[in-house]
Amino acid sequence: MKILLAYDGFDRSARALEEAAALAAPEPSSITVLSVVPSDARGSKSGGHVGLRPHAHEDVARAHAYLRERGIDSEMRIAHGDSAEEILAVACAAPYDLIVMGSRGLGPLKGALLGSVTRKVIRDAPCGVVVVTPEARIAAAAS
Repeated sequence: MKILLAYDGFDRSARALEEAAALAAPEPSSITVLSVVPSDARGSKSGGHVGLRPHAHEDVARAHAYLRERGIDSEMRIAHGDSAEEILAVACAAPYDLIVMGSRGLGPLKGALLGSVTRKVIRDAPCGVVVVTPEARIAAAAS
């Protein structure tokens, strides 16, 4: 199975990482760990991004190490731009079987008002999507 993991290092992504590893473990699988740095992220003097976790490359390296410790083949990718658009571009460029991503679980009203990366990925994904929220795991089939 070929899995695309949208990963930003936050707690929601850690749960998605665990879920991706669990899905990959039973069969020969590979996981692409993708972190998207928003275009409007401002650089800091320490080399990170203001308002974001330390560094995208450190986040994907931690996820890669987690997967390697479990014997799961993985690759690291970093993209810059709109999160949903970049996740979808990577997913469409290669034949992935599944996208795994975390969500804060904002609920229907707040998610609709803020514009949800998760909703856009589910709507436009070329493959199945598993969304891991603090409360549950939600699977969505490709349209």
